[in-house]
Amino acid sequence: MKIYVDKIPEGGIELTEKIYPEALLIDTEGIIFVKPVDIKANILKAGAEMFADIALEAPVEYTCNKCLSKFEGVFKKKFNLIREVKPAEIVELDDEIRQEIILDYPMKIVCKVECKGLCPNCGQNLNTGECDCSK
Repeated sequence: MKIYVDKIPEGGIELTEKIYPEALLIDTEGIIFVKPVDIKANILKAGAEMFADIALEAPVEYTCNKCLSKFEGVFKKKFNLIREVKPAEIVELDDEIRQEIILDYPMKIVCKVECKGLCPNCGQNLNTGECDCSK
């Protein structure tokens, strides 16, 4: 997301953009965006500082850590940025957006709270049925 500092009016500006996942260069196996990331930013400039309130939203494909089933969800994130800027500067926020996504992405993902996971012996998904292993 590019912000032209000279074009920020005194009352601020609201920008919206869609960023395709491949443009964010997120090199993490577990983060799979199904569609582009919707970004909404409220930008305000005061003196030599720029303030940005940013909201991200995107459909993602998760893999359950317990049963390995794939399911879709929505990733949402809100954050604020403050940057020192020069009058004719063009501010690129893709790095900050990438970092915020990686920092806020869930470390442990489960398809449902009561997920039973996989049988440690045969690998049967215990959510879909019992296994034939001796207990």
